[in-house]
Amino acid sequence: MGTTNLQHALKRRYTALTGELEQVRVNIERIRREQAKLPALEARIPRLEALIESAAMLLKDASKDWEPGQTPPVRPFTHTLPVPFGSCGRRAMDVLRQATRPLTVRQIAIEVLRQTGSDEPDRKVLQRTQNAIDASLRKHRGRSVESSDQYPTQWRSLAKPDIAFDP
Repeated sequence: MGTTNLQHALKRRYTALTGELEQVRVNIERIRREQAKLPALEARIPRLEALIESAAMLLKDASKDWEPGQTPPVRPFTHTLPVPFGSCGRRAMDVLRQATRPLTVRQIAIEVLRQTGSDEPDRKVLQRTQNAIDASLRKHRGRSVESSDQYPTQWRSLAKPDIAFDP
């Protein structure tokens, strides 16, 4: 019985060690791939610095009171909405399913932002949320939602055909 427990413990230890070895090898390979990108990234730095300096010069020429601190850096191609990534369209559909009247994209966006805790969103956040919701509604038009096809476009869920669009 003692030998069986010892063998079992050794097998568990063996599997843990082999699993750790695989993970270390994966990490080393990832670091080597990333390291291969380093020369290209370092070569890009002088070009970016020159472009930033040129843009700052043009901004300073256009507005004498402009300061670089007024325009904080923003990482491109990142999710910036307060709504969790991938859930904006689903939340908009939920708002339409619960609605008792047709809603515009702006009204839907305000409700979605309110549900996520943004009661007073700034103009840029509201606009980005509207764009995301509008794209989602257009993608699902005819399948789960329908629109009034008049300006401003009103939307309703296909599950609620009794809701009439405003004239």
